[in-house]
Amino acid sequence: MNQLLVFRRVCMCFLLFALVLQFAASPAFAREDTAVRSALADSIEKYLTDLQRDENSMGLYAGIAVYDLTDNSYAYRHNAERHFIPASNMKLLTTVAGLDTLGPDYQWKTELYLQGKVGMDGVLQGDLVLKGYGDPTLTPADLQLMASALKQAGIKRISGNLLLDESYFDDARLGVGWMWDDEPYGYSAQLSALSVHKNTVTLTVTPGKAVHAPPTLTMEPATTYIKVNNKVQTVAGSETTITLERPRGKNEIVLTGTIGLAAKPYEEHVTLEDPALFVGDVWKQQLLAQGIGLNSGAAVKKTVLQSGVPFYTHLSKPLGEVIVELNKESDNFYAEMLLKTLGAAQKGAGSFAAGSEAVADVMKRAGIESGYRQVDGSGLSRFNLISPEQMVRLLAFAHEQSYSVQLEKSLPVAGVDGTLKSRMLGTAAEKKLIAKTGSMSGVNSLSGYVTAQNGHKLAFSILINGIYKSKYARDLQDYIGTLLATYPEIAPVQGYQPEKEKTYALSALLDPLFEQPQAVGVTAGVLVKSLDKTGDEAIFYEKNADALLTPASNLKLLTTAAALIRLGEDYTFKTELYGDAPVAKNGVQQGNLYVKGYGDPSLHTENALKVQDGVSIEKIAAWIKQQGIKRIQGNLVLDESYFDTQRLGLGWAWDDESYDYNPTLGALAVNRGTVMVEYKPAAKAGESVSFNLLPKTTYVQIVNESETVEAGQENTFAIVRDRGTNTIRLTGNLPLDHPGGYERVPVEEPAKYVGTILKEALESEGVQFAPGSQLLVQPVPATAVKWKEFASEPLAEIVPYVNKKSDNFYAEMLLKTLGAVEKGEGSAAAGAQVVQEAVAALGGKTNFDMVDGSGLTRYNLISVRHIAAVLEGMAKQPTFSTYEASLPVAGVDGTLKNRLAKTAAASRLHAKTGSMTGVNSLSGYLTTERGEKLVVSIIFNGFVEDEDFFVKLQDQIVSLIATYE
Repeated sequence: MNQLLVFRRVCMCFLLFALVLQFAASPAFAREDTAVRSALADSIEKYLTDLQRDENSMGLYAGIAVYDLTDNSYAYRHNAERHFIPASNMKLLTTVAGLDTLGPDYQWKTELYLQGKVGMDGVLQGDLVLKGYGDPTLTPADLQLMASALKQAGIKRISGNLLLDESYFDDARLGVGWMWDDEPYGYSAQLSALSVHKNTVTLTVTPGKAVHAPPTLTMEPATTYIKVNNKVQTVAGSETTITLERPRGKNEIVLTGTIGLAAKPYEEHVTLEDPALFVGDVWKQQLLAQGIGLNSGAAVKKTVLQSGVPFYTHLSKPLGEVIVELNKESDNFYAEMLLKTLGAAQKGAGSFAAGSEAVADVMKRAGIESGYRQVDGSGLSRFNLISPEQMVRLLAFAHEQSYSVQLEKSLPVAGVDGTLKSRMLGTAAEKKLIAKTGSMSGVNSLSGYVTAQNGHKLAFSILINGIYKSKYARDLQDYIGTLLATYPEIAPVQGYQPEKEKTYALSALLDPLFEQPQAVGVTAGVLVKSLDKTGDEAIFYEKNADALLTPASNLKLLTTAAALIRLGEDYTFKTELYGDAPVAKNGVQQGNLYVKGYGDPSLHTENALKVQDGVSIEKIAAWIKQQGIKRIQGNLVLDESYFDTQRLGLGWAWDDESYDYNPTLGALAVNRGTVMVEYKPAAKAGESVSFNLLPKTTYVQIVNESETVEAGQENTFAIVRDRGTNTIRLTGNLPLDHPGGYERVPVEEPAKYVGTILKEALESEGVQFAPGSQLLVQPVPATAVKWKEFASEPLAEIVPYVNKKSDNFYAEMLLKTLGAVEKGEGSAAAGAQVVQEAVAALGGKTNFDMVDGSGLTRYNLISVRHIAAVLEGMAKQPTFSTYEASLPVAGVDGTLKNRLAKTAAASRLHAKTGSMTGVNSLSGYLTTERGEKLVVSIIFNGFVEDEDFFVKLQDQIVSLIATYE
C-alpha cells in the first residue's frame, strides 16, 4: 500500500479520535430551531428595535446567546459572536476554572514559622514569620487565633522581627488597565499573597451630637498603617455629601464634606498601599493584645522563607463556600486572589498572566480555543473581551461537570439574593433564573441559567456595551430573562415585522470587508456622507452609526473643533509675572515673585523638549534679569488656580502613569508635564546604562539600577516612575549594540516643576533667592503688582500640533481652558459641557459621554454619527480651513504619514487617527478621485488576534471609497 495513503489514513483516524475526545469534553452545539424560535426572536428583536428609536438607549448594542441544555440547540442568537467588555461576568471564567482545577474542597493556607528556639522563659530567640498563600478570606479574628496559639504554646516575647512572606504571588498589586480613580474603593483593592480584611479598612463617620460638632470616626480594623485626615463637618438635616480621596501611592485618606445631624452613618471600605505591611501591623496588634511582647527595635518587614516546618497552619473555608460570596456579592478581591492562586498552583507563578493561562486551559476543554481576552479575574479591567457565544459554551461545559451544583449555588437568584435580589420580582423569572451580573459605566451583563416553562434548562448570556443610561440595559436583560422563563410558551408579537436591512451606494463594496473571519468579533461603526449632496442621497454608507463606541484619539476632533469655535483662532494662552511691589530699581526685590499660569500647553525649556515656539522658562528668566533684578528676598509662588487640581483624566489607567501619553495636568505646567531621559549603552558590558536628564534639574531623582550587557543579549531596559513621586528608575539590561533612545516621563505637581526649573534658570542667570526662600503653590494675592504677561503662539498654531501629533497633554489643556473661559471652572467636566454645546451648535446631538479631551479614558462613548456631525458642521465654519489643515494627511504627515501612501487616498484624506488596545478609529475628510468631498468616520471596538488588522481594514475602506464613482 502507498505509504502516503497509509499516513493519511492514520492521520484521519487520529483526527477523528481527537474530535471524539473534544466532543466528550465539551457539549456539541447546534444552531437554533427556527420553527419554534420566532416568538422569542420577534419579542427580543422588537424590544431592541424600540431601544434604537429612543435617544437615551439608541447607542447601546447587545450580544445575546440562549442555548437549550436539554435539547442541545440554540434557542436564540443576536450578535453572539461579537466581543464585548463583560464587566463582572468575567468572574464566571475565574470561578469555573477554580472549581475545575482546584476543586470545591480547596482551602487556602496561611502559615506561621518560628525562626529560633523558645527558651524556658517563653522568649522566642529569633524572628516570627507569617507566610501567605493567597487566602482572600483572612480576617483579624483569624490572626487573633494564630496569636492565641502562640500564647498557648507558652511564648511570651519575640526577640527578633516580625517577618512577612508574600512571595507566593508576584508584586503586581493592581490589574491591567484598572483606573486610578477607582483605587480608593474596596472593589479595587490591592493584591498580595498575604492579605487581611480584603486589604481595606472600613471607615465609619457618625454625625456629631450637635450641628458644627465634629463627627465621630471609627476604623476597622484599627491600625496605624494608614492616616486619616477627617475634615467632615456636621450640619443640620439628613443629607450626606462626603468626598473621599486617597492620593496615589500613599496611605493617607482625606475626608471632606458634610454629614447631616439626622443622617445615617457614612461607611466606606478604603484601600491601602502595600497590603502585606498592613497585615504586619494588624498582626502586631493581635500579638500585643495576647500579651506577647516585642523588643523596642522589632521591625515589621518582608522576607522570602527558604525552608522550615510551620508551627501553625490556618486553613480557609473551602472554595465551594468562598465562591458564594465571590459571585452573589460580586467580590472583585476574591476573584483576583483566586486568579493568582490558579496561576501559582497550576503554572508556578502567582500572576494575572499565569492565572489567565490556567483559565485558558479550562476554556479549551470547554471548546473555546482562543478568540477572547482575559487580563484579570474580576472583570474590572476594560481590556477583557469575550462573546456571548463563548460565555454560553462555558456555562454548558460547567453544567456537565461534577461541580455544577456548587457553581449554581454561588450565583445570584432572581428576586431572592445577591445582586439580583431586587430584580425580576413578581415575574416568571423570579426564583427560576440564576445568573452573574456585571456592571460599570457603559457596560452591563447578565449570564447564567434559567429554567424554562417546559422544564428545559437554558444557558444564556446577555452582554451589553455602549450604554448611555444604564436603566435601559437592565430592563432589556430583565425582559429577556422573563421571556426565557416562559419559553417556549411565548405569545406571538402582533403586527411586528422585522425591519429590512438598509442598503447604500457603498454597501456592495464595503459589506464584504466586515464578513472577513478576523472581523467577526468586532463592532464596527462606519458612516460615509457626501458634503456635496443633501438628504438621503448624501449618505453613502452606514453601519452601526448610532452605536456608542470608545473613540480613542478621535475625541480630539471634538475638543479642537470646540476650541476653534469658542476661543477663536487668534486666542493665546498667557503666563503672568507679579511681585509684591513694582520692580525694584536697586536690584533687590523685596517680597515674593509670583508666576500665574493660564493653561499654556506649549510652555517649554530650550532643549529637545521644545516642540513649538512660544514662551520658554529661559525667556521668563531672561526678562527678569533684564529688569536689573539680582536678588529676590521672598518666596517663589506658583499660581495654578485657573484649573482644578485633578492631575489625571478620570478613567486613565494606573499602569500608564510612567508614559508621556498619560501626563499630569495643571494650569501652570511645562514640557507637557514631563522630563526627558536620554539613554544609551555604556562603553562596556557590566557598567550602568548611560543617561542624560532634560532639563537638568533637581526636581526629579534618577535611580539607575540598569546594566549594559553584551551585544545580542535580551533588551530588558525600562524606565519607570515610582507612583506618586518624582523618583524615576532605570532598570533591566541594555545590550551594547542598542542604538539608545529617549523617553519622556511625567512628573508630579507640575507647578512645582515649573517653579524649580525657573528658580534654577534664574540662579544660572545670576539672580539669587534669599536663604530660606520656598516654592509655594497658592493664588496670587489681589494686592500683587503685575509685571509682565507672556503669550503663547495663537490657537491656529496650537491645534495642528494636537491633531497631527495626537498630543494628549495639549488636548487636555485645551479642554480645561474651555471650561475656565466659558464656564469659569477649569475642569474637564466644565470643558466637556462646552464641547457638547459646540456639538449641538454644529447640528449634532449630545447623547454621548465625554469625560476627557484626548480620548485616553475608556469612559468616553460616542458614535460615528456624532463625529460625522461635527465634521460636517465644521465644514461650514469660518475656521474650517484651519481645522482641516490641522488633520494628518494620508501618506504625507502626522500619524498618517506612513499610511495609504500608494493608494487613491494619498493626499486626499485629512483625518484623525486613534488607537488603544481593542480600539481603533479614523475620522476626517476624504476627497474622491472625481472630486467629491466626503466626511468619513470609522470606529472599531473589539478583539482581534492581530490589531494591525484594524488599520488594514480602515485603509481598505478608505481606498475603496476614494475610487468610488
